[in-house]
Amino acid sequence: MLPGLVILVALLILASAGVALTESNQDTPADPPAEPASAPEQRVHIVIDRFREVGGVVVSEDDAKISIRREGRLETFDVNKVLAIIPLMDVSPEGQPGAVYLRDGSTMEAKILEDAYGEVIVEVEGIRHEIPRSDVDHIVLFPGFDEWLAHVRGKIRPDDLEARIDLAKWMAENKRLDLARVELLEIIAIDEHPEAKQLLTLYDARIALASEGSNAPAPRAPKVDRMAGVPRRSLTEQDVNIIRVYEIDFGAPPKVTVPKSTMTKLIAQHAANPLIPDDIRSRERLFSMPEIDKVKLIFDVKARELYPEIKVESMPASLAQFRTNVHNAWLIRNCATSGCHGGQNAGRFFLHRIDSKDTRTILENLLILERLRLGGPQRLVDYENPDRSLLIQYALPPSEARTPHPDVPGYKPVFPSGESRMKSETLKWINSMYQPRPNYPVDFEPPSQKERIQADPPPRVPR
Repeated sequence: MLPGLVILVALLILASAGVALTESNQDTPADPPAEPASAPEQRVHIVIDRFREVGGVVVSEDDAKISIRREGRLETFDVNKVLAIIPLMDVSPEGQPGAVYLRDGSTMEAKILEDAYGEVIVEVEGIRHEIPRSDVDHIVLFPGFDEWLAHVRGKIRPDDLEARIDLAKWMAENKRLDLARVELLEIIAIDEHPEAKQLLTLYDARIALASEGSNAPAPRAPKVDRMAGVPRRSLTEQDVNIIRVYEIDFGAPPKVTVPKSTMTKLIAQHAANPLIPDDIRSRERLFSMPEIDKVKLIFDVKARELYPEIKVESMPASLAQFRTNVHNAWLIRNCATSGCHGGQNAGRFFLHRIDSKDTRTILENLLILERLRLGGPQRLVDYENPDRSLLIQYALPPSEARTPHPDVPGYKPVFPSGESRMKSETLKWINSMYQPRPNYPVDFEPPSQKERIQADPPPRVPR
């Protein structure tokens, strides 16, 4: 560059900088700061303890405290004193795919319709379900189709034809045949790929078939949900654990864990009990005892306030017998059907059949058998006279029963005539339960289907 030209360029730069500086120093009013966008309200569900859970909108939160607004009032909680703070998700109006993580450790994938304070509403195979909040730990929403597509496209090179074919298949699986077709056409423009050409032919045929069927008669209406309106299961994981605690058999002990903090409380709260040693060394040895021996000590001291802190991680023998030889063997299959005691017209004697393998369902049905009174002196489970239990009598053929099952349409005896294995296993289970029978500290009242549900029949569809 010529020297004069260099100087000219430098002068122009300095001049422009000077103009900029001059303009910046003028007393011109500055633009007002933009209003910050208001953040959406964060809803939470707070598990305070095993008895109390609340939901509300977060007003303020820090490492020590959280304040929420619920039912028109402000409530503040110590973060370190609650069991859990679960953020609730805002779901799009049409619903979003996601996973529901339940408190029993299981997971259910579904279309999430609403993450509400009282329940999580989902749709599975076109059927709407309401899952009580007490059963849900949290939900996770999966990314939407467009979000996933943008993410995957950013990972695939344009010349990676195999990956792009897989992408087209994924589009088709998500009912986006239009996008899959465009993807395949672009692949074929690069290379006459045999699989891409085959898929294009298939997808074109499916698109044409869908177009031709758009004027076809409406499909048959879905079947009526035969479980609509039936009682909901209410037992919690904490209830399940305390029932297991009361049924521990030290002759065949289940797997148990006693937290160190529980042993510390035992020593502090029951120091006067002769079973608690006085000297420090002997007390320290209590912490190294086998877990089941710690449980036995808690029982012997009668420290019932500490029972809920014992973690029973497997089924005690008696409850395992009920699960295997009664509940799963014949009760669910014969008595808890939708047309009998598990459906909309079960009457006073209702049994849960949804999630029948879930421990909460099994033990809630056990509580129903123990606590339900049908009228008269006889009980469904009579621990003093097992053979007279209505559970046994109603399962026998009417000609062999002291108290026959009521004569209702469709009834068939569960046990075959004579001495049967199912009957003997049921009697064996009753005799295996802890005696004298404890009164489980579980707030539970057997549900009932008090009134018959008159469900509208599905509309007739022309054939």
